[in-house]
Amino acid sequence: MKTLIMLSAVPAAGKTTWAKKYQAEHENVYIINSDEVRLEITHGDYQDHSHQKEVWELFERRIHEYANKGDDVTVILDALNDVNEVRYKYLSTTPEYDKKILVLFPTSLEKSLHYNGERVWPNKVPDDILIGLVHKFEQPNEKVLSLVDKVITIKW
Repeated sequence: MKTLIMLSAVPAAGKTTWAKKYQAEHENVYIINSDEVRLEITHGDYQDHSHQKEVWELFERRIHEYANKGDDVTVILDALNDVNEVRYKYLSTTPEYDKKILVLFPTSLEKSLHYNGERVWPNKVPDDILIGLVHKFEQPNEKVLSLVDKVITIKW
């Protein structure tokens, strides 16, 4: 079975930690991390957002490429996936996956700021940007929920 797992949360909510743990406990799991794709494209600069078009093109291309790694594969989308338009785009354009799971990490602004404060540069998000992303975050709507087989909520 080909499974697509979409993580959805603000920065510093534990998405990457969860994805790596899941990968360590399961076989044939591939993680597409938007920060790692950015690092690859910018040759080592997490904070260089001048190549966003290329980052998201490669991110999306890998979703389809990794589906072809075998008949029993799980691909985790480790990015904010914070608005319904983005969620819908990836979920509706990936018919090669048999199962789709949305994993939510509800986190308060206070917790996000705390955990982000523990991060080391360059992984730390400036507080003003983090606050904006927390306010921008949308709960999944019915259109998105209709495209997933399961919703999992992770509370740390």
